[in-house]
Amino acid sequence: MTRFRRLCRTLHRELGFLAAGMTLVYAVSGIAVNHRHHWDPSYRVTVERTSIAPPGTGPTDAVRPVVLARLAPPESVLSTWRARPDLLQVFVDGAVYDVHLDTGEVVRRGSRPRPLLFVLNFLHLNSGKGLWTGIADAYAGVLLLLALTGPFLVRGRRGPAGRGGWLLAAGALVPLLYAVLVVRP
Repeated sequence: MTRFRRLCRTLHRELGFLAAGMTLVYAVSGIAVNHRHHWDPSYRVTVERTSIAPPGTGPTDAVRPVVLARLAPPESVLSTWRARPDLLQVFVDGAVYDVHLDTGEVVRRGSRPRPLLFVLNFLHLNSGKGLWTGIADAYAGVLLLLALTGPFLVRGRRGPAGRGGWLLAAGALVPLLYAVLVVRP
């Protein structure tokens, strides 16, 4: 085995183990964020319906304290807003209460972070910036090294001169064709 191939094999093996864990994190998060149009991958949205005695549709200054007393939300109230003559919205930490003043119907819409996916998506989307940018760039560099050393591990008809070369070309061609045929600047 040539010295170059031995180096490629060593780099590929060692860096491959290092990258495997981060690849799992990015893969799980990547699938989640690719389907944001179907669901919110970072937050679980809740909708709860209850009712209170109808406070009536009087002036906001008179209705607000009655609604807050009857609603008695467990969260601290941040603000209220009279969205319509028959609807008072109560904003609390992590939720909004829609109180229908004429019927007493209450709809609570809230959200809370999904325990694992929130963190994975935060990292994947580089929302934290700073130190994580350096870590993510180093990971991308490791992936680049894996892609460059991998083809030299196999010789003959299964290596870059044979089937491996065709698969390598196909792997590069798929995103390029997609970009040419679908992406419009």
